[in-house]
Amino acid sequence: MKMKTTARMLLIPLGVVVVGLLTAATVGVHPKFTGPDAAVRAAVEQAVLETNARMTATADRLDADAFFEFILETDKGLIIQNGILFKSRAEALAAVKRGFVGIAKMDRRFENPQVTVISADCALLAAEGSAAATLDDGRTLNSRFAVSLVFVRQDGQWKLLHGHYSMPMAR
Repeated sequence: MKMKTTARMLLIPLGVVVVGLLTAATVGVHPKFTGPDAAVRAAVEQAVLETNARMTATADRLDADAFFEFILETDKGLIIQNGILFKSRAEALAAVKRGFVGIAKMDRRFENPQVTVISADCALLAAEGSAAATLDDGRTLNSRFAVSLVFVRQDGQWKLLHGHYSMPMAR
């Protein structure tokens, strides 16, 4: 009986070692996904940040049509704003145009934008920021926002595939 207990005590650590070696061998067979190399990631990050800056400038000029030139031609729920899914590009454009009515000046600022490069042709930008709007009657409104924006490169141009915009809820 003592022999069986000793054998079990020796087999348990041996089993752990065997499982560990098999796991290491299996992981070695399947290389870790690393995505694009550093140079590609840096170029994509820069291009996405520049595209977002140009988009923001068109919004600050209250030019909805120019803003939507940066948005892909798709009707697959490309924009979500504060819990509202705009089901078509036309619906989202109309909402943006309505939102610009009565605004004389807009200034949106992105803070700490973070770009996650998914591939050489796809990236996610996440940021928070502030918006200041001066109304036609001179009143000023200020708000905070957070965004997650998925950009894709199509025909050499970076376009917004999906945008999710929200304003923090009052606590």
